[in-house]
Amino acid sequence: MFRGKNCRALNAMARPIHGIFLVASMGLCGRVFVHVHTFKSSVERVSLTRRWASDAKQPHAANVRGNFYVDHTCIDCDTCRWMAPETFGRTSHVAGGQSYVYEQPNEDQLDMAIRAMVSCPTGSIRTQSPERRTKEIIETFPLRVSNELPRVFHLGFHSAKSFGASSYFIPLSMPSGERLNIMFDSPRYSSKLAKLLDAAGGVDLMVMSHKDDVADHNKWKERFPSMRRVMHAADVRGPDAWPYIDMTGVEEQLDGKGPWILADGVKVLHTPGHSAGSITLILDGRVTGGDGAAFTGDHLAMNGRLGRLDGFARYSDDLDLQAESMRRLAEEDFLWILPGHGRRVRFASAQQRQAELRQAAAQYLSDPRGAQAPGPMFHVA
Repeated sequence: MFRGKNCRALNAMARPIHGIFLVASMGLCGRVFVHVHTFKSSVERVSLTRRWASDAKQPHAANVRGNFYVDHTCIDCDTCRWMAPETFGRTSHVAGGQSYVYEQPNEDQLDMAIRAMVSCPTGSIRTQSPERRTKEIIETFPLRVSNELPRVFHLGFHSAKSFGASSYFIPLSMPSGERLNIMFDSPRYSSKLAKLLDAAGGVDLMVMSHKDDVADHNKWKERFPSMRRVMHAADVRGPDAWPYIDMTGVEEQLDGKGPWILADGVKVLHTPGHSAGSITLILDGRVTGGDGAAFTGDHLAMNGRLGRLDGFARYSDDLDLQAESMRRLAEEDFLWILPGHGRRVRFASAQQRQAELRQAAAQYLSDPRGAQAPGPMFHVA
């Protein structure tokens, strides 16, 4: 049985039925491929299963020749395409596409390609021979998002458990002198990243946007035992419910509609729709060191496939409620949207933010699947 919400995970199934062995693989948006084989022995079964797994690690035929390539384990999370858009594209503009290398990086693009490789949640980006700068590039994480957000950092190291969602780090010194280093959503656990965070003073607070993007939060709690985790109670799940990650130990489970003030300049809004407990973290300029920022999880982002501000209707629990959350978000004070999935957005002014978020909410309801949307923001084969 496939597990996962709305076909968002790449899973494999192998199951015997009356002497026939079915192996099925499911990609994004529900493309299911079933291989039927009658095995003469368990040895043959193991051998063929290993061969299928090995085949998945072979370079995609669409890759251009060169050192970098993407294999068939890509889950189409879009991470590499926004991190290194001059190197990675998509094999198709319709369901079932995967990332691939459409142009090998030049010297100016190499660092971005390596960062995308490090961040890939499934290790699907590989090189024919090792890139000598990889270790040096790993140590650039956490990576500053923008000069307009000098205290906001992208953590990289995306996790397959969250389907490749972005996570962020905000080191904060309170007026009292107290430290409050914030992690927004969970990257995959990495001892390398943990050491880099140690050097920045560790993590004091983890804010989790919703149940889909909690990933390795329990491992990060083990690594930073004093870290306090925050999420909305409506999304807290045990290990037997999607996404099959235990959240019952989260220290602060928000209840009701909020808003909640976690610290001076640190506010959490309840923005339901994508899920019942989706929340958005709002940081003002005193915290970011520049513009205000909204960390939206999967509630709102620039959709790379549709080319518009969007809420990913395919995965929404309640379209009407999500559109209302977008409209309410328009009245908050920020210029940046930093999402879990999708691309970042910076508005030129508060007026632009209000107008574009109201328009996004209206389009989301009238055309939820984006039939009239502009189209892909990435290179398509």
